[in-house]
Amino acid sequence: MPRKPNKHQTASISIRPSVEVAAYLEALAKVGIHGKTPAEVAKALVGNEIERLIREGIIQLRKA
Repeated sequence: MPRKPNKHQTASISIRPSVEVAAYLEALAKVGIHGKTPAEVAKALVGNEIERLIREGIIQLRKA
């Protein structure tokens, strides 16, 4: 079944991780907690890290 369209605007960013990082993303995708594909896992991990940096005051929350 196809996914519902995202209600939020998105941006496309391409990354080229090392072979080792790609292997970890693939392994996490198989677990399925953070996403079902390596790209979904990477998206979740980046989002989680940005939230942590905001909580710790390292970066400022952007205004809407």
